[in-house]
Amino acid sequence: MKKFAAFAVGAAMSFGAYAAPAPSLPLTPIYLKFTGQEQIAINGATTFAGSNEINWGVFTVSTMERGTVNTPNDQIDPTGDIWYVNGLTGGQVTGMFYGIEAGTPSATNPFPATRGYMDLYWRDTDKMSKTTLDTINPGVRCGWNCATGFTEGTFLARLFFDTGMDVSNPNNTIVGSTVPSSNGFSGQADSYASVDRSAGGLWAEQLDSNWFSSWQGSRDLRFKNSYNYNANWNGGENILGARVDDPGQAYAVPEPGALSLMGLAMVGMGAVLRRREKKAA
Repeated sequence: MKKFAAFAVGAAMSFGAYAAPAPSLPLTPIYLKFTGQEQIAINGATTFAGSNEINWGVFTVSTMERGTVNTPNDQIDPTGDIWYVNGLTGGQVTGMFYGIEAGTPSATNPFPATRGYMDLYWRDTDKMSKTTLDTINPGVRCGWNCATGFTEGTFLARLFFDTGMDVSNPNNTIVGSTVPSSNGFSGQADSYASVDRSAGGLWAEQLDSNWFSSWQGSRDLRFKNSYNYNANWNGGENILGARVDDPGQAYAVPEPGALSLMGLAMVGMGAVLRRREKKAA
């Protein structure tokens, strides 16, 4: 259970989100789709020098819509009530996932991963050029958590891939259905994620929902996406490229407590003003 102090901080952050170019999230279940490019290391290779990282990539969020609960604390379905379209609603939601390391494989999780982060950004297209995946190549990476064009703009939130999806291993954070091969591959990745509140961000409070239930505890978001071989993003013999395609989906329930507290604060402020008016009279 979250403490009252966390709600109070959220009220201030949500108020700031209304004043910023980035939109506030609707206080409903959210269903979103994204598409991206990634690199996957095999045969003991890594995708970033001096690290254990085996997977990183960039993405754009294609659409966001109000969702409906299919299974409580487990699955949210689309409704068709779309409130965000990439580049057509004043801006873009872009980002980068990185720091994903090799997990422990099993019969039910042939290509597992552990650890990993995902950073979300808002690009105001009135002030910044639109980012497209069509012209991107592996050279866009400029650092551990930096990818030119995709990690610029207003910082929204940092997520970390969380445990609970792999019922056979408490340390794996991602369940991968297919082991990548230079002969070609197509698979599905399933995972949970939680908000790193220490990183801040305009959407951090709203995404910190603890709505999803896993066998290892509550989680904030749920991801399900396909990964398909894309030789254009290969980085060498053991660094394979892939495209993250729709219907990649993420599920999130923004936390309503922040705006509720803001409403209570406004009611309280109104009461104070009325008392002052009576005294003045």
